[in-house]
Amino acid sequence: MGVDRAVNARKKVLATALLAASLAVSGCASQRVAFTQHLRTQYELTGEGLKKLQYYLSSDVTLQREFRSEEGEVSGSHTLVRKEGGLVEQVIVRAGTPGIATEVGETSLAVSFEPGSSLYFGSPASDRDPDRKYKLSAKRWEDDYGELEYNGKTFYAVDGSGRAFLTVVLESLNAVEERKKVLPGMTLPDK
Repeated sequence: MGVDRAVNARKKVLATALLAASLAVSGCASQRVAFTQHLRTQYELTGEGLKKLQYYLSSDVTLQREFRSEEGEVSGSHTLVRKEGGLVEQVIVRAGTPGIATEVGETSLAVSFEPGSSLYFGSPASDRDPDRKYKLSAKRWEDDYGELEYNGKTFYAVDGSGRAFLTVVLESLNAVEERKKVLPGMTLPDK
């Protein structure tokens, strides 16, 4: 019986080691990294290339606005919160939510997480972040509140939403680079 236990223990250790190795390999294959101006330059990403990447949100974004009941119904993806006699509409985008680029600027992207609406992310040259991550953009920031337009209405980014930035899967950047073709050019034959 002692030999059977030893063999079973070895099998369990081997199975655990194989599982850990497979998780480590699969974890490396889909590593998410911050989308930065440096990556955009390094991979020479332009309009169409940027629209072919899958973006993800680094952390939760919460948008809210107070509104009057006579403004009408709120879309199904938003929530209503009653606050001291008033109503507050909230739009919550969870960390890891996938999005697609709908507009491309020189140092910005409009990313849609639902049909018909986009949030803007950017990395202006004035940004003091040395990595120049593509962070949530707003018309203006005051303390932790950012005023922005979403779905044609003015909302306020709250609860630390200003720290949110875009991420991409490193593997997808490599795939974009592999599709790139550099033409050598052509010359006329010697006479």
